[in-house]
Amino acid sequence: MKRFGLLIGVLWCVAWASDYKPLLNHERMTALFIDMARIESGSENEAAMCAFVAKQLRELGAEVVIVDEASKQIGGTGGNVFARFKGTVDAPPLLLNAHVDTVYSTQNIQIVRDENEIRTDGSTILGADNKAGVAIILEVIRTLKERNLPHPPLEVVFTIREEKGLLGAKAFDASLLKARTGLVVDGREDPSALFVQSPTHWKFEVVFHGKAAHAGAEPEKGRNAIAMAAKAIAQMQWGRLDAETTANIGVIEGGQAMNVVPDRVKLVGEFRSFDSARVKALTERWKALCEQVAQESEGTVEVNFSQTFEAIRLAPDAPIVQAAVAGLKAVGIEPKLERTGGGSDANAFALKGIQCLVFPTGADRIHTPQERLILKNFYLCGEGVLQTILHWGR
Repeated sequence: MKRFGLLIGVLWCVAWASDYKPLLNHERMTALFIDMARIESGSENEAAMCAFVAKQLRELGAEVVIVDEASKQIGGTGGNVFARFKGTVDAPPLLLNAHVDTVYSTQNIQIVRDENEIRTDGSTILGADNKAGVAIILEVIRTLKERNLPHPPLEVVFTIREEKGLLGAKAFDASLLKARTGLVVDGREDPSALFVQSPTHWKFEVVFHGKAAHAGAEPEKGRNAIAMAAKAIAQMQWGRLDAETTANIGVIEGGQAMNVVPDRVKLVGEFRSFDSARVKALTERWKALCEQVAQESEGTVEVNFSQTFEAIRLAPDAPIVQAAVAGLKAVGIEPKLERTGGGSDANAFALKGIQCLVFPTGADRIHTPQERLILKNFYLCGEGVLQTILHWGR
């Protein structure tokens, strides 16, 4: 056991550059995270978390703090929290973003902490996605102030309803922002992984309409909507279509009884691709195919598409990528530029003309009761965000 502890200590030291001295107050950042983890912010109920972070931002001396009324548009409680901090150097403003909602409720959360990680007793998720990102941003700003470190103007947006489809970020009034570039602190457990690409995502809902009839007595009088859907599905390729593209049918709803020819069925699914033109071609083909099948089957069909988010593609020489790479190297991490098949608020900000890099947080096994925050990685990510900001301001 003693040897194991020594090994952990050695690995910890190796994780930092030999000449780097951590600047953040790690224990304070941890305590802040635990405080927020105890605040319920799932089930579209973010008001308490919004009030908590707004108070923190005011105490940190923000020029302005605004809690918007996005909930009036998207439902639930709470609002996106916006704050602006003056810079101390002549540099472009930088956006810092994390979301305050959790994918599930954390009501009655029981937190367990040891020397390596924070988790729960397994009865709820932890909510490190994305309260770890919120804690990092708040501690970084506090450290910049306390240590009088040179930094660019900073704009902070803590969003609501990210887990429901980036709804808070989409509803946010981007005219409040001067920044055209930002960090979305909502990555995963690996401190070296910088997400510079993510796909365009389109959701579809297809409803086939047929004609009901008794399945045994007079099936010929019916028009089977489920059969129409099956025929259409069978003519499309699903799963991983190529290195950049995926397609999926996720929901099928229809039918009333085994002895009734079903007159209605609903399909819900998605197309994702790092190539926006590829997604557009898929949506057009799927729509044409559904309409053709409905016509051939003497039925009708409604096909609706909605874009959930736009692709992100940051070049390796983009200024924010260079700043993040330099920031991680400063703390002894060799960065990896990666792409993710999922979406984040970065995708919503891209639609508003703001290019964001997604930065890791140290959160692992997210969206499960086994979720945990790996403390070593949490601290490394925090130091990396701080150093990224310092490099951006140079």
